[in-house]
Amino acid sequence: MGFTTHRCLICLPECSFRRAASTKAFGDKKSVFLRALEFYTDDGVRNVQEVLRSAPSPKAAIRNALVRYADLSSGKKGVRGCFGVLTAAEMLPGDPDIAEVIKRLFSRLQALFAATIAKGQAAGEIANRSDPEVIAHFIVSHAQGMRVLGKVGSRRDEMLKDADLLMEMLF
Repeated sequence: MGFTTHRCLICLPECSFRRAASTKAFGDKKSVFLRALEFYTDDGVRNVQEVLRSAPSPKAAIRNALVRYADLSSGKKGVRGCFGVLTAAEMLPGDPDIAEVIKRLFSRLQALFAATIAKGQAAGEIANRSDPEVIAHFIVSHAQGMRVLGKVGSRRDEMLKDADLLMEMLF
């Protein structure tokens, strides 16, 4: 697979770079790609963190995050897809540098959800006493599956039904 000019040009608008400036700043196409991926994943984690912190309760926070995933996974955004998920599907396990960025993404997302779940368990809002890390892994797995399903045109109403079912099953 390799780092084609096409793939790197797709990344550049997201990072506010021009092609000549990007290769001068980062040295090669792979470095540009990695920086774009890091920028994208950092932004995604930051957005999930904001959603989880802005809700009035842990369960509402998780539900809001799943609604956000439904929004990102349906319509034009859903068909466009998730840069992180698409990169993982296309380039792993073959590239250890990319694997590290993707592992870090999922680890950070799981940590955010696990903290929210633990907070809900401590407050008595979340009755499920399973390990928060295990529940968080399940939620992140489901959310990333939503991103994949969005590529084939899943509708928002379908995604919201999935989110409701997940909440019912877990909590």
